[in-house]
Amino acid sequence: MSRAVDVVVLGAGVIGASIAYHLALRGTRVAVFDAPEVPQPPSASWASAGGIRQQGRDSREWALTVEAARRWPTLAEELGATTGFRQGGHLHVVEQEEDVPALRERVARERQAGIGVELVTGPELRTLAPGLSPAVLAAAYTPDDGQADPRATTRAFLSAARRLGASFHPWRADALQVEGGRVIGVTAGIEQVKASWVVLAAGSWSSRLAASVGLELPLAVRGSQMLLTDPDRPSLTPTLTAQGRRLSLKQLPEGGFLIGGGWPAAIDAELHACSVLEESVRGSWIDATQVFPALAGRRVAQRWCGLEAQSPDGVALVGGSRMAGLYLATGFSNHGFQLAPAVGAAVAADLAGQAPVALAQLSPARFSS
Repeated sequence: MSRAVDVVVLGAGVIGASIAYHLALRGTRVAVFDAPEVPQPPSASWASAGGIRQQGRDSREWALTVEAARRWPTLAEELGATTGFRQGGHLHVVEQEEDVPALRERVARERQAGIGVELVTGPELRTLAPGLSPAVLAAAYTPDDGQADPRATTRAFLSAARRLGASFHPWRADALQVEGGRVIGVTAGIEQVKASWVVLAAGSWSSRLAASVGLELPLAVRGSQMLLTDPDRPSLTPTLTAQGRRLSLKQLPEGGFLIGGGWPAAIDAELHACSVLEESVRGSWIDATQVFPALAGRRVAQRWCGLEAQSPDGVALVGGSRMAGLYLATGFSNHGFQLAPAVGAAVAADLAGQAPVALAQLSPARFSS
């Protein structure tokens, strides 16, 4: 079976689904390949903590994060499906006096970039998060941030794309088709689909697909774990991160506390799988309870891990590759969820020849020797 479209998107995680939606919105003929249709382990869109955070990003992401923040409050209405977005704000806390000046300087730089962030201390900080440890001295606060449901958001993007005419193919591509040094489509099972562009947005699977046509991507597979506690009464509205700690902390609508932050998981490269490490569970729990002591009375009800593609500088590779016809949107280094609405729109514009400024510094060409 053979057919042709304008763009093939490999990967139906939140990035790939957003790209497919924004392409379909422009009337582009899009075919999406992934297996299965909904996020499954160990994909990042399945494992993600769902933090919506503008602050603390690389300056190359500022334009995207500001645009994404503008989109999140009305995204569910736009897509016609729930995203689970809750605008409770985000706090990045510091516990050492010597860290406060650097935090103040970061806040000033980010405000100049258009991010609505402010420095909070004393009673104002305790009002925002009463359960914080007395050791917390100050925080950067972005009131427009919060949390969303990664799995629901991914499904919402993909469903909206399909309503607009995008086709979904429930299996991963077996191979990229190359002709005359250019990627011209994909083979998946009995299907061959030709396209003007193939967008590689397959997260931790991206390197394997690129290698099949001799393209080595500067990406490493990273495994990180998540912990979910039993439910508690509502006590934490903003999401939290902490200077010098591997910590992301949020309380879900159901009452459980979701704890992440990059504590490593064990990786089985051959099976492309991961497993939780007990030492990471202990380290994660210590970080969380020291910043938010009220957690000490809770118990870990669930634990899991996921895999992500990590770039050398922690910033995604978005743009055309050295292989003509192959466009990269990968390497989001475990923090691409918040950016997804803006990334999808920017990639769709780029493929239409509009060269958005927001993507200029994310080009994969920065790693060319």
